[in-house]
Amino acid sequence: MTQLPIPVHVGSEPPDHWDDIEAKQRQFGEEAAPWLQEQRRPTIASATFDWAALGFDPRWVGFDTSDCAVALQPSVYSGHGADEFNRFRQGAESRGETALVVSPIGDVEGKACSVLFQHDGSVSFGQSYTSVSSRPIGKGARIRAAKDLGDADGQLALRMLNCNPAPLWRSLSLSGATLESYNGRVQHPAEGTLVPILETELGEPVVAAWISPDGVERRYIVPVETPWPLLLEWLREQALPEFVPGAMRRARRQLATDETFMTRLERDVRTALAELEADYVTRRRRLERDLEEAQTVASTVREGLLYGTGKQLVVAVRTVLESAGVDVVDLDEELGGTKNADLLCTYAGRTRLVEVKGVSGSAPERAYQDLVRHLREWEKLPGVTPVVGGALILGHQLRVAPQERSRQPYGRPEFLAAQAEPVITPLDLFDAWREEDAEEIRRLLFFPASKEVAQPLTGDAQPVTAAGQDGVGAGRRRWFRRG
Repeated sequence: MTQLPIPVHVGSEPPDHWDDIEAKQRQFGEEAAPWLQEQRRPTIASATFDWAALGFDPRWVGFDTSDCAVALQPSVYSGHGADEFNRFRQGAESRGETALVVSPIGDVEGKACSVLFQHDGSVSFGQSYTSVSSRPIGKGARIRAAKDLGDADGQLALRMLNCNPAPLWRSLSLSGATLESYNGRVQHPAEGTLVPILETELGEPVVAAWISPDGVERRYIVPVETPWPLLLEWLREQALPEFVPGAMRRARRQLATDETFMTRLERDVRTALAELEADYVTRRRRLERDLEEAQTVASTVREGLLYGTGKQLVVAVRTVLESAGVDVVDLDEELGGTKNADLLCTYAGRTRLVEVKGVSGSAPERAYQDLVRHLREWEKLPGVTPVVGGALILGHQLRVAPQERSRQPYGRPEFLAAQAEPVITPLDLFDAWREEDAEEIRRLLFFPASKEVAQPLTGDAQPVTAAGQDGVGAGRRRWFRRG
């Protein structure tokens, strides 16, 4: 059966009107009247827009709209579409159908908001003193689908979340109006209900449906950057079959979507598809929570390793080493002050003193000399465990982006020739930590590639007990044997 195009009201003059406007703008150039210079063709009136391919018959300003199924970007201004929108709404109400409306919101040119008026757009509903205002919330905002969405609204949420490029998200708010009269100000409260479809983590709606108080109108508020083909395909495939099935029957499109006429195979596949889409929404929400938790846990270590100095860097290094199964003692806490190195680390019977430094500029040779001095002084401290050497974890060039920093802190040949203990950058530790490579973390500290390895270190290596190392009983090592 031949399908008919679905009539839709478009709140704009037809494309040939805009062709004439643009021709006059080119003709007169800077000499054109200010009104003419300010005219801009709306995206929905593009001359290249293929309405027929999408299955719709546009009814522009100046056309009859009483039999339209949807209103797209309608106007409330007289002479610019208000009458056409009213006829569309009256036609839907007379048929007992939902007046389905789509209204983009926002400033398409991205102009800055005034300090007095922090909204970049608004949509007035015409039938009441109610409007929706939008306020940009910044790039990189994390958006999620609202809970308990119906089939059509859930599909819109999925399409918007997968839109590439993503639109500029704006928080939406519903407000009434204050009018001046001879009797003073009259406050009209907001009417209707704003139902979130997409929202921020703070619960602010960024895509929503406004339901009029009389229940006739269902208006979708979407970012102005949303592509019209995305919205029209959603209207044809999900919104109209759910909310205005009569329009689909009149266009002879209902036979393929009405379950009354579906075969068993069609019903089974449709059910499976609906379950898949619902599962996607659930899994996406769960993964977003998992990502948020993972970022919270990782941020402290990441910031400490890449930009930390002092105690912040020491804590990050200790966290990384302990994640690789290394026993770590904070010597400042154990000795009651900065009397030696920062950390004492043990794994598989090997113990090292670890000095941790972070500097904004070039790597100072003094930091390595401090480690050598700590090693000499360590042997003189009473009742301490012998160590196989030390290691310097040195973060440098902290004012430079991490990927642009040198991986070799020191470069003077004479200094490198005299170096006997490993020097490790936090970048090296970070690379191994973010890949969860515990073996590489332990290798960096205990078995640097430049040293002869007496015992291979693997993920299955078992630490030597304290009894096997220095005669102290088995169990957790006693680092200091106090008299």
